Amino acid sequence: MALPDRLWLYPAISLAYAGALALAILSADQLAEYMPGAWFELLGIAVLVLAGMTLTILLRIAWRRMREGLRARAIISAVGALAATLLGLLAVYGLVENASVNTVLRGADVHLTRPVIDALPRPPGTRLLDETPGLQDTETISEDFSAQNLSSIVPFYERALSKAGWVEDKTSATTPIVRFTKEDFVLSVGIDPPSSGYTLTVDRISATPAASAGQSPASASPSSAG
Repeated sequence: MALPDRLWLYPAISLAYAGALALAILSADQLAEYMPGAWFELLGIAVLVLAGMTLTILLRIAWRRMREGLRARAIISAVGALAATLLGLLAVYGLVENASVNTVLRGADVHLTRPVIDALPRPPGTRLLDETPGLQDTETISEDFSAQNLSSIVPFYERALSKAGWVEDKTSATTPIVRFTKEDFVLSVGIDPPSSGYTLTVDRISATPAASAGQSPASASPSSAG
């Protein structure tokens, strides 16, 4: 494959190709392992860079061969450039669609729930892996942690949260997800033994119909009526 005439560009192009290819392979591997992070976006960017560089080089080759009168070879290079263009457009389309989906999947309003989840105590030996807003039109936020001893997680939160005014839902005590409530907030502690980790999820809910019905008309405030 022909390269630009400036010799100093040879190592630069090789390094750029190697870096983009390594990023694409790493991102694809992390996606296959369902690892948290912006791996789809990184994969799309890597493919877009590879496609753009390939398009530039093939167009230069096609132009040079046309000038040399090698029409058939120029057409082959032009077809390769077209394939690189289509691959780049596919990468752009994937990035745009992924951004649109993320707007819905991670569009929660977390200005009230993020301070709550950030203020929660953390058991010893745990490490934060990822923080993710919930669905659009909710106030849900989740954090994923790794833990050295999963069996100690729920007892830790039962002790620590009870001192902070959280009330445990005893019906969930024997399930993989244990729930606690405090004012308008619901906290879920989900244990995932296969991953050696757990997930904290905080959501904010409005007053339940039962609670509203328990208020007398005289004590109902204008805000609760709205």
